[in-house]
Amino acid sequence: MRRRVYCETLPYAEVTAKRTLDLLARYGLELVLAVRPWHLGALPNATRALRDAGVTVAIWPMVSDEEGRWANVDNAASFRDLTLRACDAVAPADVLLDLEPPFAQARSLAGLVTRGHAGRPGETRAAMKSVARPHRSLADARRILGATVDELASRGATTSLAVWPVVALDHAGEHGWQALLGTPVDGLAASHVSIMMYTSLIEGWSRGAVRRRDAAALLAAATVRACRRWPGAAGVSLGCVGVGAFEDEPTYRSPGELAADVAIARAAGCDALSLFDLGGVLARGGEPWLEAFVNGSEADVRTSKRVRIGRLLARVATRALPKKP
Repeated sequence: MRRRVYCETLPYAEVTAKRTLDLLARYGLELVLAVRPWHLGALPNATRALRDAGVTVAIWPMVSDEEGRWANVDNAASFRDLTLRACDAVAPADVLLDLEPPFAQARSLAGLVTRGHAGRPGETRAAMKSVARPHRSLADARRILGATVDELASRGATTSLAVWPVVALDHAGEHGWQALLGTPVDGLAASHVSIMMYTSLIEGWSRGAVRRRDAAALLAAATVRACRRWPGAAGVSLGCVGVGAFEDEPTYRSPGELAADVAIARAAGCDALSLFDLGGVLARGGEPWLEAFVNGSEADVRTSKRVRIGRLLARVATRALPKKP
């Protein structure tokens, strides 16, 4: 069993507050701590406080929003630079590479859905075009990020990847979704690959098209797929308890939904779980959410026609993508 908690927006002063440290230590959680360029000066003291409290720390580098925030083909060199500077400041046990389209393009897609325009072909094509615009070479980004992973290994740190769940649909040797999103995943010698399968987003952003039970069934199917795609290395990121970069993400209604998602992922064969995110946990009562995350509940997965159609469309879209970058 592995339990990690992401910490994206919480100020370091709150991360290292006694209440936070006590909670993380009591539940045996590993903290995945976001590191922005302006955090480098405060990073050593923050990680020292966490380690002194018995909390294992992984770092989660993020460049500026103007550079894309998350790692992708457009900012691989800048991302490498920030990652190594952070590792010069501290010696993390693990480094998370968050592989997503650039912030502006990802936000554009999210905004399209939340405004209820996902069914309008013109706007949908425009948003997808913004994400699938001509990228710098996927191979070049893979080389840069791969060298970064190798450098981290030479320093004694493992590397984890956080990826969009559709990436698991790429068969070995094929890179259709990776090329579309601009996020090289294959070819990086990472020890852990966690798919961001946030059921609260799937349900909330669908504007009623996907129900809670449908999102749970999709979580189960995606977990099975990820475990087959990356045997022995697959993980699942669950959420959301609180909002993140977009500041308006739909969240769980109760700890019971999180507990059910934990049970579903475990029943589907995965017990390496990450939770988004610590700020939401603290703001919404702390212990009940961490109890749910650590212990789970009974799995209840009921498929539906909507789920079968959604999975079919995903497979059709995968076959339609170019197989090589």
